Amino acid sequence: MSKVEFLGAADSTPAPRVLEAIRSSAKLVLAPSNPLVSIDPILAVPGVASTVASRRDDVIGISPIVAGAAIKGPADRLLRELGHEASALGVARLYEGLIGTFVIDERDAALQGAVERLGMRCIVTDTMMTDRARSAALAKVVCDA
Repeated sequence: MSKVEFLGAADSTPAPRVLEAIRSSAKLVLAPSNPLVSIDPILAVPGVASTVASRRDDVIGISPIVAGAAIKGPADRLLRELGHEASALGVARLYEGLIGTFVIDERDAALQGAVERLGMRCIVTDTMMTDRARSAALAKVVCDA
């Protein structure tokens, strides 16, 4: 695989009130999803990425890669196949200029400085949502960011 294309994205338009919702939300969260096939299709819709980027200070991303492996699905493999680093730092590079805060797992704490050198605030915490309590704890970290 050499690239991922979103056919028709350039000719599409955001659903009604989407851009206004992005503009008026207190915070925006990019969930720990595959950046290449879950987040990028949304950002490929004209106006979405630029509107998100205009709110950069209020945008929080959560890494879907922990200790070099995808939490779920093929994100790590796709990142490597498309020439990106399969790490939290690799994902941070994809979000550079788009998000102001990046949340990475404790197992990736050594990457904090490199993420911050991209111009993002980096929060290190447990990102593994394996039960209700851990999910709530991560949600609190994100809401407090």
